[in-house]
Amino acid sequence: MNVSVSLRLLLPALVLAAMPNLNAALGVDLTGGGTPTSCGSCGVNGATVGWSFSVNSPITIDGLGVWDAGSNGLGVSSVPVGLFTSTGTLLASVAVTDLSASVASASPEGSWLFEYFAPLTLTAGDYVIGNVFWDLAPLAQIDSTYTTIPEITLLGGVQGTEDAGFMAPINPFLVPVFGSTMSIQDAAIPEPATMALMGLGLAGLAAFRRRRC
Repeated sequence: MNVSVSLRLLLPALVLAAMPNLNAALGVDLTGGGTPTSCGSCGVNGATVGWSFSVNSPITIDGLGVWDAGSNGLGVSSVPVGLFTSTGTLLASVAVTDLSASVASASPEGSWLFEYFAPLTLTAGDYVIGNVFWDLAPLAQIDSTYTTIPEITLLGGVQGTEDAGFMAPINPFLVPVFGSTMSIQDAAIPEPATMALMGLGLAGLAAFRRRRC
C-alpha cells in the first residue's frame, strides 16, 4: 500500500479521534440513594410536578422519560410527561408506559422509561419539565444525588394545580421532583461528580407528600 493511500485511510480515524466525546445523554440522571416516595395528595386527576432549568447553550432533545423506581413498573397504565417554556407553552409531550423503552440510570435504585419524537432544539432560555403524579404512583426518588449535562442549569422545583391532571407546572415548589428527564442528542457526557439534591431529605419528602408550596 502506498503512502498516499495509507494517509487517506488514516485521516478519518484521526479526525474522529480529535472530536469531543459526544453521545446521547440524559439531561438529568440520578446517581444513587434516596427514597421512593409517592405524592400522597395529588388528587384523583393527579398533579404535574417537576423541575425548572436554564439552557445556556442550544441542545437538541429527542425524548422524554419517567423515573421507574426499582425498575418494576410505574404502577399506572400511562404517565403524561411534558416539556414547556417557563411561561407554560407546551413544546413536547408523550405518554410513558411500562412498555416504553427502558434506559439505564447511573443510580442502582431504578431506571428510566422513554418515549421518543422528532428532534427538537432548545435555544438559550428557561424551561420546565414535569410529569403527572397521582396519590400512590408513580414514585419519585426523594433525596437522591444527580448529574446534569453542562449545557443546562437546574433552577428548582415546579408544580401544576393539585387534582388538575396534565398541565404546565409553572408554580414554584419547595424542591425539584425528579420524576421526569430528557434525552439529549450529541450531548457532552456529564461530569462524574454528583451534587446532592437541594433541600431534599425529610423536608423534601414531607413537602412532596403534602403538595403544598
